[in-house]
Parts: sequence; structure tokens; C-alpha cells
Amino acid sequence: MQNIEVKHLTHTYSKKTPYEKVSLSDISVTINEGDFLGIIGHTGSGKSTFIQHLNGLIKTQEGDIRVFDINLTQKKPKPDLRKLRQEVGMVFQYPEYQLFADTVAKDIAFGPKNLKLSQEEINDRVRKAMQAVGLDYDYYKDRSPFDLSGGQKRRVAIAGVLAMMPKVLILDEPTAGLDPIGKRQILNLITNLKNTITPTIIVISHDINEITQYCTRLIVFNDSKIAFDLPVSELFTHSEELLQIGLDIPLAVKVNNHLKANGINLEGDIITPQDLVCAIAKYKNQGGAL
Repeated sequence: MQNIEVKHLTHTYSKKTPYEKVSLSDISVTINEGDFLGIIGHTGSGKSTFIQHLNGLIKTQEGDIRVFDINLTQKKPKPDLRKLRQEVGMVFQYPEYQLFADTVAKDIAFGPKNLKLSQEEINDRVRKAMQAVGLDYDYYKDRSPFDLSGGQKRRVAIAGVLAMMPKVLILDEPTAGLDPIGKRQILNLITNLKNTITPTIIVISHDINEITQYCTRLIVFNDSKIAFDLPVSELFTHSEELLQIGLDIPLAVKVNNHLKANGINLEGDIITPQDLVCAIAKYKNQGGAL
């Protein structure tokens, strides 16, 4: 089932000025229900401009975008952006900087309150959203979000988006600025949300080792265009091309490629460190020597 369909999307900043820059050029993508999609690319490659189109933050210049039953390019009647932003939740980079209320519960309740829901429904959504991100409702609801750790603040920000009950969740660099433990916790949280609450998740990241451990499909942006759109298991058969456009490949893939070059062929798709460890163990159990 299709959630989002994008056809021939083109976007140019500062049109008809000396500063004109094409950010997206003839982008066509279908995002299906249940996708765990990663988007990678250099700064300025177009990935952030692309995702901001998906919930109407950037108006479509050329092309066609349909999100569920909402046509973002139709003129009359105008697309229902309020409905769109309920169905496509966006967690921006460093979302904790957007916290503003004096308690955690009030901050998370901001979106549902604007939907003019009953107080009972708002409270229920806040409680469920906090539970989903691993924050105990009774312990945290009356605390100031500004007294929390960086990782906890990010959980509050994500809970604020979840309280809108989106069908699609988009996260822009969700682990930026966190220490290794905080990164692991947030990525595990996102995986849990994918499995329990929001079936379709899109993650933007610049860390190829990180994103390949969680996403099942990757779109690579390069110079305003899509260079690759493949399952993770297939993408790194194009390692040389990825390196040529200046993108790194996962460490496990590098090690596996090095072993292959030296006549050691491990079995299976090797993308993550866990894949590599398991493949090496199997190889040694079968009598192979490294």
C-alpha cells in the first residue's frame, strides 16, 4: 500500500536571481506502508528539501506529490495541511531546542490541544506518547523539560510528535549531538516505534554505519538527484560508485571487501558489525582460516 508518491519533483531556490540553485531535480519516489527508509547524502544534496515537501513545509514548484488521499499540488480546493501534518509527523534536527512549555506534559500536549480535542483525550495521548518513548508519566509529567538530559529532552520532543498519532514519522538526524549511549538509545527507540506505533519511518542521517543497522531501504541523494534507491542488502554491491561520489561505506562492508580481495569469501549479506562477526564465526566453524 502506498503512503507517499512523488513524481518528477523539482525545486529551485532563489529562482531568477544570481543565487539560483537547483536543490531537487526530477525526483520520483514511492514510499510504501511499512517502509523503514533511510536517506543519506552530502550537505546540500537535496535530502532535507525533499522531506520538507512531504508535510507541506515547502510548497511544490514542479511535479506531483500525493500523501495518502491528499494531493499537495492541487490548486482548488487547497490541500488540507492541518490533516497532512497530523498524518506525517516531522522531528527536526535538535528538536529539544523547540521545547518551550514549563512542564513535560504541557509541551507534549501542545499539538493535540490545537486539534481541539477533549481534555480527557489530550491527557490520554500525552500518557501514551510518554510511555512510547520510555518516560514514566507520573515521574516526568510535571517536571521542566529544561532540567532533563539531552537524550530525555529528545524523547520529549519525539513524544510531542507521537501525540498527534502520525501514520508516517520523519526524523532528521535524530542522533545528532548525542553521545554513543544516547545514540544507541534513540535508535533503539525508533526501531521500537516502527514495530509498535508508527509503521512507516523515514530517517535522514549522514552516518552510514549507523543508518544501515536499522533501515531496510536506502535512498542516496547526490547533487539534487537520486543516485540510488535500493534495499540495504543490495546497495553496497555499488561500493565503488558510492566512494566515487564521496560517500563512505560501512566498516563491515570495507572489511568484507578486503577479505574477498584476499580470497576469503564469507557467506550472507554483510552490512553491520553483527553480520560480520556471525559470518566470520561460521567461516571458521567450517574450517576456514583468516
